[in-house]
Amino acid sequence: MKKIILIIMLLITTMSCNLMAKSGVGVDLTVPLGAGVGFFYQDGKENKALKPDAGFEFGVYLRPNYYFDLSILSLGIALDVGYQRDVFAYKSDLGKKSLTFDSLSVGIMPKIDILFMSIGLGAGVKFPLGGSSYYKGNSGVENSAKYNLTDLQNKFNNLLIPYLKVNLDFLLLYNFTLGIYMSYDFPLAEYKGTVPKITFGGLDIGGQIGIRF
Repeated sequence: MKKIILIIMLLITTMSCNLMAKSGVGVDLTVPLGAGVGFFYQDGKENKALKPDAGFEFGVYLRPNYYFDLSILSLGIALDVGYQRDVFAYKSDLGKKSLTFDSLSVGIMPKIDILFMSIGLGAGVKFPLGGSSYYKGNSGVENSAKYNLTDLQNKFNNLLIPYLKVNLDFLLLYNFTLGIYMSYDFPLAEYKGTVPKITFGGLDIGGQIGIRF
């Protein structure tokens, strides 16, 4: 019985510390895991022949932040810096294809911490440094290719991926976090030498785990 009471008191104490409003400098380490849905456009209009498909993507982010203590809540501002693997996938009557980019992501994310919840809304730009493509036809034909930065620069104009992102994290014991996210990649990058002009964007949604320091 004493052990149970001790454990309950420890949990209450730890949770009380987590529920206190934060202030000052901190760092979050976050790993998002989710699905990316690709959207392809011709001259700014959605391509009806290339239907959205989904692919697995992930990242690792380090978010230095500063919080202002406002009683039961905190207002924070964080840099959103990390590695992101994005997948832009689609399918057609002929088969399925995906584009994958390995990018350096740099942005900014204002946040509000209320009790055990943290809500963030951010924006930034992803800079692709490498990537690959994969195609599987309905007939069974498969092919793939890998790209370095020079290959990507030769293949695409406007090789940048601007994004908007929303995070909802729950603060757990010992400063661990568990949450969900959703982001939208704007269709700025475009294939070179295509008529009509082909651009692509994406909707990313998934879960994330992290720890706060």
